[in-house]
Amino acid sequence: MPPNVAKHLFCDYAFQLQSLYCTIIYTAPISIVYSENNLSNSFDTPNIVPMVNIYEFEQDKTDLAHNDDGITAITSLIEQRVEVDAVFESRQLLVDLAKASGGHIRQLMQIASQAFLTAATRDREKVTADDIIYAIKQEQFNFERSISTEYYSALAAVCVNKDVSKDEIGRLMLFSLWVFEYNGKNRWNYVNPVVRQIHAFQEALKSATSSP
Repeated sequence: MPPNVAKHLFCDYAFQLQSLYCTIIYTAPISIVYSENNLSNSFDTPNIVPMVNIYEFEQDKTDLAHNDDGITAITSLIEQRVEVDAVFESRQLLVDLAKASGGHIRQLMQIASQAFLTAATRDREKVTADDIIYAIKQEQFNFERSISTEYYSALAAVCVNKDVSKDEIGRLMLFSLWVFEYNGKNRWNYVNPVVRQIHAFQEALKSATSSP
């Protein structure tokens, strides 16, 4: 549900939601957890489902290295669904998919599905690197159409600081999947890897990290 609807429902009607005489699990967008209305005041501490961490977290680095265990966990989701050697031209393509997903399972499946469809329409026997690149680019173009120019500086700040702003812009970035949350030993945010490919973002990051 949209953030404004979620805020109205879970904050203004918290008492009514708790009054139902049954066991129930409410699923709210992560943006509402970042709201100034602390959900813990009305509900138990929310169980946040983070991204699968595919990165080696380093606070001072803007370009994070990938974590082998996380990448393996993501690639296994594809391996459990298709016969890899029969479908992909090389196993490296699974790694490319995992890195493009940012650890977000739905994004992984969307890109993989687009790559399969692209390979099929091009009469290929297997998915190739070109098919993966095309699928990732289509996802990138979708983000480019939805991200206003004014937001790129805020996205660059997330990449530098590893933390999303606690305001409407920050909540929009989380809801729209421009930014992901990771947690474990640390709670931190990072920009969606597909968004990081956008030229306007790269220019904003360059400005944010350049010496004065």
